Amino acid sequence: MVGAGRVGRMTAAPAVRPKRRRWPIVLVAVVVVLAALVVVAEFVLRGVVDRIIAQQVEQALPEGATGQVEAHADGIVIPQLLSGTLDQVEISSRKITIDGIPLAADVTAHDVPVDGKGDVRDVDGTVTLASSSVKDLAKYSPLFDRLKLVDGGVELSGTTAVLGYDISYAAKGDVTAQSDGKGITITPQSVRVTNSSLGLKIDSIPGVTDVPVQVCTAKFLPQALAVRDLRITAEQATVRVTADSLPLSEAGLQTLGTCS
Repeated sequence: MVGAGRVGRMTAAPAVRPKRRRWPIVLVAVVVVLAALVVVAEFVLRGVVDRIIAQQVEQALPEGATGQVEAHADGIVIPQLLSGTLDQVEISSRKITIDGIPLAADVTAHDVPVDGKGDVRDVDGTVTLASSSVKDLAKYSPLFDRLKLVDGGVELSGTTAVLGYDISYAAKGDVTAQSDGKGITITPQSVRVTNSSLGLKIDSIPGVTDVPVQVCTAKFLPQALAVRDLRITAEQATVRVTADSLPLSEAGLQTLGTCS
């Protein structure tokens, strides 16, 4: 009996362990791989999209304008590409030269069409000119020879002939944006003759001081853009421009505004 019991114990089949289900592990691995691929695709597509936008802006710059542009599409790019519209794009240039005048620009645009056709919405940007750049703007006006930034405004200087006398003058004025966004207004606050030998003082001559001078800026900007604000210090001038809608086409960006 004892021997039979031992034999029974020796011949009993070993217990079979239940097989573990491996599909949850496989599923997790697949999800991780897919997530990694999405991250890589997002990274690659973002770089491509940003560069394409920058190149399109560079190609659409007005004649006589050169410079390198940087662009960045905010948010996750892939779903925006699928929808056909980029929610928000930041465009900037540390140095762009327009007709020989260097400036910096930062622009934010919304609802940017992926195919580059149509209009962008709610454009808001700033253009910054250093004091060394502003002086070159004098070439656009026959009224003065030099333009200089001062805190809160500008100083104009030049020479004109009056009854055979060459009169050199300097005038300081406040600068504000016009309500229609098409220009700026310079209001002279003080005017002085720099030909001291003539002994003339014209600080308070009616028709000279406190008389606004309208300057059209629309003819230098795409038709849809409007000047909304100016901040001026002795070091730089910052101009804020906006547009409710701005065409992306080359023709649209190169069509300048008027003040008539």
